[in-house]
Amino acid sequence: MGKKLKVGGPATHEEVDAAYKASQELHERERLLAIRMGQQEEWTLEKIAHTLGRGRDTIVRWVRAYREGGIQRLLARRPEGRRARLSEDDQQALIAGLRRGQWKTAKAIRRWLQQERGSELQLAGVYDWLTRLAARWKVPRKSHKNKTRPEKRRLRESLSRS
Repeated sequence: MGKKLKVGGPATHEEVDAAYKASQELHERERLLAIRMGQQEEWTLEKIAHTLGRGRDTIVRWVRAYREGGIQRLLARRPEGRRARLSEDDQQALIAGLRRGQWKTAKAIRRWLQQERGSELQLAGVYDWLTRLAARWKVPRKSHKNKTRPEKRRLRESLSRS
């Protein structure tokens, strides 16, 4: 059996208890409950983690955040999602270039970003930005002749014969 956890920190047991009762957010209540359990000095890290259905390292991370910055630091969450690989200036320049019809291919956009803007972006990233910006192909791309519905194909064939 592990060593009992002793959580000391900037807030008292009553302050943590009051914050727990006042909170409506599930993630906040879970973190505050872990601290409350640690302040009781009857629980090990493993028992707290098992009871809350979290990993031991997660509980350690929460306790460290609480000790460093109190309840505010414990409840602070990182912004979700990844940050954009293009700066705001590059995004605006890309939008302006797309409006002007400056490029014909995604490779040309990637080359422009590397040479003119100094942004390293993979080709998949360029396609991602084109999707985000709802860009359309400048010229139609090749498609299989049977891809269209049969009635449209018959109409096209009848028009070509006449």
